[in-house]
Amino acid sequence: MRSESEHTSYADEDEELEDWPASEPATPSRRHLSDYDDYDDDEDPFLAPDEPSQGFATHTSFDAYFLQASKPSRTSSNVFSALVPPLTPEEYSAVLTKLQTDPRERERVLWRDPKTRRACFRRFKTELREGFNLLMYGYGSKREFLNAFAKDLARTGAHVVVANGFQPSFAFKDLLAGIERVPGVLDGPSSSSSASHGAGGMDAQVQRIHAFFSTEDAPELYIVIHTIEGNAFRVPKNRAALALLALAPRIHVVASTDHIASAQRWSLSELFARKPEPSSASASTSASSDAQAPSGVVPSRGFAWLWHDLTTLAPYDFELAYADPTSLAGAAALRGARTPAAAAAAVAAATGGAATPGALVTETAARHVLASVTSKAKKLFVLLGSKQLEVMDASASSSSDAQRDKDKDKDKDKDRGKDRDKDRGGAEEHAYDYDRLFAAARENFVATNDTALRALLGEFRDHGMVVATSAQGAEAMWIPMRRDALLKIAGELKAQGHDL
Repeated sequence: MRSESEHTSYADEDEELEDWPASEPATPSRRHLSDYDDYDDDEDPFLAPDEPSQGFATHTSFDAYFLQASKPSRTSSNVFSALVPPLTPEEYSAVLTKLQTDPRERERVLWRDPKTRRACFRRFKTELREGFNLLMYGYGSKREFLNAFAKDLARTGAHVVVANGFQPSFAFKDLLAGIERVPGVLDGPSSSSSASHGAGGMDAQVQRIHAFFSTEDAPELYIVIHTIEGNAFRVPKNRAALALLALAPRIHVVASTDHIASAQRWSLSELFARKPEPSSASASTSASSDAQAPSGVVPSRGFAWLWHDLTTLAPYDFELAYADPTSLAGAAALRGARTPAAAAAAVAAATGGAATPGALVTETAARHVLASVTSKAKKLFVLLGSKQLEVMDASASSSSDAQRDKDKDKDKDKDRGKDRDKDRGGAEEHAYDYDRLFAAARENFVATNDTALRALLGEFRDHGMVVATSAQGAEAMWIPMRRDALLKIAGELKAQGHDL
């Protein structure tokens, strides 16, 4: 028999079990479809409340990146250069005079200490003798420092040639003419081999100079170039010629650059090229008499640059003295003007007068734009420029004939002169018909269809170099440049091999 105490303990346990909540069955019971009617369409009843719905595909960080990259970027049209008007020549001269008379500005310029300069000159001479060429970069004019270095080299008896690449009138042939003044260059060993191969002009000059300064007995030649990104050194032919001269063992190049993307002007092979050892005079003579046999070694091209930070903080007063103020004002005004009407209005506001089409684009502005377009675009510019020059010459001759026939009436002559001057700057008089331009472009294999031609013209229209107008009810194109400037630019493109 169980004792009374045991019955009491069992009773207490039964009371505790009754107080526990009833547990759910392990297997859920079936629910009728009507029980899910209370849920929304976007709500999944089988997911936990805090668990997000992933669907069939799971979004990863890669999907988020491409989703963000697919959105178009929004760039503000409030460009700082458009908000700040360019300085007029009078304002620039006044500011420059004030800076030159301020003694604090001269103290701010770096690299003027003679002791510091002498230490740098010794280092630069050592690097040049080791077969490297020097390229100076950094903010500020480096003309004064490089001229001082050139004078220091000339005191040692070396031959020094200084090239002012920032001058618009400077040509690469001027550099070659200065090198040929060195005694013995004109009697170089490669003159006979160049003549036998039919090489003439600049190619013969470059070969003769390279052969002369590749011998052991040749003197040292130092070429100091101010602004190597100048117009004269942008031409591919001139750049290749300079790359050949820069690797001559006895030629040393010291140049300055101010362009932020100057390192992209040369390939890796040109940057990391090294100068060969100078050859003996007898070996050079025998090589030249051999008329450059096919088994001969082709001379390498390159620059072997050593980069030096030459931040001087000096003003570019001498370099900017040769800049065209109208081209700077026109470039600042045309930036962002996508249509010809907007471009003309912008230039009119920048120049402070009427939008004279003949003064819209200058030679400097045209060279900057043509340096960044394709070869076909340059050929199209030559084609349109040639046709426009023909129209200009025809209109000028007809105007002069009409003036001689009615020279007796002075009042009519004055009115006709005004109309003629207006026509010389008007698009209706000098514009070339688009249909005829398309036919000429297709005959010269510049553009085979209308889409290709308009794409090439779009590169110039965006910069205001080609303007579309309506001449006698038909679409016409014209280049807003003066006749002499257009003739010069077209001649330069033809000389570079972009002739039709």
